[in-house]
Amino acid sequence: MSKDLAVLDYQIALELVSGNQNLADELLAMLIKLLPDYQQEIEKLQKNNDRPALKIIIHKIHGGLAYLGTPALLEIISDTDQNLFEFNDEQLDNNIKQIIIEFSRVLKQGKYSKFNL
Repeated sequence: MSKDLAVLDYQIALELVSGNQNLADELLAMLIKLLPDYQQEIEKLQKNNDRPALKIIIHKIHGGLAYLGTPALLEIISDTDQNLFEFNDEQLDNNIKQIIIEFSRVLKQGKYSKFNL
């Protein structure tokens, strides 16, 4: 994971939604609202070692990030989505920990971002 990636990048978000600031704001607000539920579900599925269901939720989040300016979260989610079934338990645990860290960073920075939440 690249430490140089931004938690939130407003310019990327605007580019992804063709400059529609309201849409960028709405999408980030929706993500912030859903992150605690996603975290709970991911942790439950990881604990139960339910990789097929974990793949579904990771893929869903990956698709949702396609229109958001969350580069660091997108990178770890993308890596996990692409490699989940190839990871050993330790690799998966490390990726899940990093996902949870990025969720926390998005939640924290989202409160103070340029986005109008």
